[in-house]
Amino acid sequence: MVDKPVLFSLENCERCEFVKSRIPEGVDVEIKTYPHELKDWTVDQITEAAFHEVYAELQRTAPILLLPDGSKLTGAIEIKNFLSSMKKD
Repeated sequence: MVDKPVLFSLENCERCEFVKSRIPEGVDVEIKTYPHELKDWTVDQITEAAFHEVYAELQRTAPILLLPDGSKLTGAIEIKNFLSSMKKD
């Protein structure tokens, strides 16, 4: 369980950069960026991704937004829209 949304992203990922560049100011999101190639991940990164149950998914798609309730969002537009909805006016 996390206390704030965590965005898991990969280096050199257009969709990941799209989402990161559109996180509204004031929205508290932890960003984890891993190497694009799985073989370049550290043991800590593999352990962290496995712990948060995003390891297998990150091998297929990125970004992934892990929410405090344990649910996950995938897809750049869906994540961007969710983060925009978190912005406090």
